[in-house]
Amino acid sequence: MLANLIGTANGFLWGLPMLVVIIGSGVCFTLALRGFQFVRFVDMWKRILDSSDSESGVSSFASFCTTMAMRVGTGNVAGVAVAIYSGGPGALFWMICAGMTNSAVCFAETTLGSLYKIRVDGEYRGGGYYCAERGLGWKAYGGFLAAISLIGIGAFMPAAATYTICEAFNAATGIPMIAIAAVVAVVMLITVLGGIKRISAVASAIVPFMCAVYILVTIAVVILNAAEIPAMISMVIKNAFGQEAMIGGGIGIAIQQGFKRGTFSSASGMGESTPTAAAAETSHPVKVGLANAAGVWLDTVIICTCSGLLILMTDCFNTGFGYVGSGAPELAAMAAAGQGGGVLFVQYAARTIMGGFAELFIAIMLFLFSFTCLISYYYEAETASTYLFQRPDQAGIRKVITRILQFGMPVLIFFFGIVEASMAWDLSDLALGSITFVNMIVVIALFPKCVALYNDYCAQIKAGKDPYYNPDKLSWKGVDVALWKSINQKHIDAEKTSTRK
Repeated sequence: MLANLIGTANGFLWGLPMLVVIIGSGVCFTLALRGFQFVRFVDMWKRILDSSDSESGVSSFASFCTTMAMRVGTGNVAGVAVAIYSGGPGALFWMICAGMTNSAVCFAETTLGSLYKIRVDGEYRGGGYYCAERGLGWKAYGGFLAAISLIGIGAFMPAAATYTICEAFNAATGIPMIAIAAVVAVVMLITVLGGIKRISAVASAIVPFMCAVYILVTIAVVILNAAEIPAMISMVIKNAFGQEAMIGGGIGIAIQQGFKRGTFSSASGMGESTPTAAAAETSHPVKVGLANAAGVWLDTVIICTCSGLLILMTDCFNTGFGYVGSGAPELAAMAAAGQGGGVLFVQYAARTIMGGFAELFIAIMLFLFSFTCLISYYYEAETASTYLFQRPDQAGIRKVITRILQFGMPVLIFFFGIVEASMAWDLSDLALGSITFVNMIVVIALFPKCVALYNDYCAQIKAGKDPYYNPDKLSWKGVDVALWKSINQKHIDAEKTSTRK
């Protein structure tokens, strides 16, 4: 009964309403920002490399790696396989489109999150709930968004990531899933006890390595199957627009699955990346927005495409519409049993070039991908709880809630390692869809401020300056003016001196 209820809710959330919110906002934001993700493509990647930090905030690079820890995860491996199984190969085309337009959504929410950040207990804190209260005056709405973020991200989002880790290692080694779940839970506990500094340090060490290795394996597969490239591109394009129904279920299903899994992968619009983006030490909110927009490209346009190429070029996939791939002997039995592939599709694909080591290799990659997701989920849940109890006299409550999260999430992670696969994915989809709807209302309402910030940034770039945010020149009610002046005092003083001369 619970599974049916969750399935019904997901059917509504991820139907036409989500397509309108995500696709519509992505396209409109892209137009309003004059195609920044293409015009400032190089600048986006440069903003990742800022290494300055402070006692209150981490560097842009550490923040980027921590947000990428959240993005590059289960959705990039198993999620792509699920999209292809459920929507056909054409879903990959729409996932790539989702990455391009969702980068504008992510830019907007992370720029706004940085703008409205405050300092709590010596650390920068921000998120959609801070934007709702401070930017719109919607305190009750901010509390509601924080509450569902705490519950959804802290309790439900880890389900798919945990299950997929356990499934991959179980398939590769035969170790019982319950034992794998216990190990993941313990490692998670050790990591989160160190706070944002340790979380960002772990992410900074793991993320670049795991992305580089995964891309290199994909390049090897592409080279070895170069003759298949024209046929594969033709298949993807035809299925993306509803042709070859035996392989895909039609254009509607391909678009739905592509944007659903693309949104799940990048979490654009959900506000997942906003708390970590707000933790970055930066001179201008747009710099953080650009770095996070680049992150969506890396996550959805590049890494998801890598998984799709691995699966499609080796023909290691089935679809829910009758197609059975020839790239692995297990596919026929899976089709007969009506089973989707998930991470198994990617493991079979890697096996074509790596032999028996492939399944363990993908399991290790997936552990790195998904574990970094889990630690990012923890920080986002902690930030939501900090917002709910942000008054100075509630410091004791914040510490208690933080401790509950530090020990409670590993317990849930252990549980999610042994639930049914469909339940794990449905719980994560439900959390993502619910929070996205509530958060996007805030992002859309505050978007004009994002445009003003972007115009200010571009004007400074045109004038040959290193852009910085001066709240005396461009500010709104709710912005912590004192905080931004303290961050950019050197820039402000230098400009005053230059003006006097």
